[in-house]
Amino acid sequence: MRLLTKEQARELDRIAIKQMGIPGVDLMGKAGSAVAEYAQNLIAGIHNPKVAIICGKGNNAGDGYKAALALQKVGVNPQIFIIPDKKEIKGDSLFFYKKCVKENIALVHSMDPPKQKFDLIIDAVFGTGFKGEFRTPIVEFVKWINSQNTLILSIDIPSGVNANNGNIAENAISADTTITMGLTKVGMTLEPGKSHCGEIVSVDIGFPDIYDELTGMKFRIENEDLAYKYLEAPDVNTYKHRQGKLLIIAGSSGMTGAAILASLGAIRSGTGLVTTCAPKSINNIYETNIIEGLTVSCEDDGKGYFTNKNYDEIEKYFDWSDTILIGPGLGQNGLTKELVKRIVTNYTKPLVIDADGLNCFAENFELFNEIKSDYIITPHYGELARLLNTNTLKISDNLIEYLQKFMDGFSGTLVAKNAPTLIAHKNNVVVNSTGNQGLATGGTGDVLSGVIASFVAQGIPISVAAELGVFIHGKAADFFAERKGYRGMIASDILDMLPQTIMIYE
Repeated sequence: MRLLTKEQARELDRIAIKQMGIPGVDLMGKAGSAVAEYAQNLIAGIHNPKVAIICGKGNNAGDGYKAALALQKVGVNPQIFIIPDKKEIKGDSLFFYKKCVKENIALVHSMDPPKQKFDLIIDAVFGTGFKGEFRTPIVEFVKWINSQNTLILSIDIPSGVNANNGNIAENAISADTTITMGLTKVGMTLEPGKSHCGEIVSVDIGFPDIYDELTGMKFRIENEDLAYKYLEAPDVNTYKHRQGKLLIIAGSSGMTGAAILASLGAIRSGTGLVTTCAPKSINNIYETNIIEGLTVSCEDDGKGYFTNKNYDEIEKYFDWSDTILIGPGLGQNGLTKELVKRIVTNYTKPLVIDADGLNCFAENFELFNEIKSDYIITPHYGELARLLNTNTLKISDNLIEYLQKFMDGFSGTLVAKNAPTLIAHKNNVVVNSTGNQGLATGGTGDVLSGVIASFVAQGIPISVAAELGVFIHGKAADFFAERKGYRGMIASDILDMLPQTIMIYE
């Protein structure tokens, strides 16, 4: 499903009205009618339902006025509570406001919320242009709306939710249902905004089909199509060498678990052969826990981490491997960073670079340009912030701008781990549709890197492998949560669920 940024929503509106000659009142009229139709479904069966429509001053309010007119025609008598002064109502909204006056719909201009109870409250306070925090007197209305034990229907986007990044204002409306016009907005798919939208219903109000012509990055939500296409059962006559050969460079003293989880994540996702490089002094831990894989013991002089001296030992496996996964648990040692630089700039097959494998790029972003093959990086927002020389708060507040900035100078595929995870390739961004809060525990990112690298090693196109790996990883977590809940989920639980999850698509 395609998504819109707030800038694209404005651009679409402008093109429809000014370039294609579609009257704004027609678009607003269809939007309000769609809201009214859905509202009728929500209050069906309630005798003499009481409906309140809370209006601000923008086009969102105009949709609310039209919804009131449509509801009145079917015998529902809504009350409209208007927060701004009458002189602030303008444009197409004023057109429908005057119609409400003419039709004797109950209009209450008030800076104070109503005292009575309602069966349904329609939120027409703010639309997609909202950012920041609520001001007086609006804050009192949104507090009142959220305090009512009743159904809440938001128009286009819940008031207080940022349409670009999913950030919310204090007291943002928490809707049961959101009727969004045309396409869902990006911020409605990102937490915490996503949790404020309730059920999202997209309605066609007559916008032209010009999505591909809109400026900016193109967003969409992940679906299962790729899983059905790429995860069908292997040929009956296949063998382990055909199922992909993955070389993993991961782990250090105190972080051997990262290497083990990544290795098992790859094996559980169908890789035919996994070989994991290990510092010699801790190799026995790898050998004990990765019994279905191979290990390469790299001389470490008892230090417990990799150094540039290990390059020749590892390079011997370049030709053997189909893909390298590098980074989980490598640590911060400068000598390890030098090894990473040398490997990623000399390997000529697909790469997956995770966690500590990204440390050397934080010091030198241009190093990405020296990579000779297709590659995926999998930073969480903190690691992404280091790559961009900023902080996580700025990325969260200006998500689309930072994504665009990053991808403009980046030739690989980005997996930005968050709630939910975003997968960016060139000008396209996919919002993952699976996963849950149980994944907020150590080691799940290592499993994810193994899943993604596994799919790459099996020959799945690299941007598809990134998208598919995130989807399957999240779906495995969802399956586990359905059975045992969120709390106490650990990374190895995801490992156990991977074969069952993939089996769905075989």
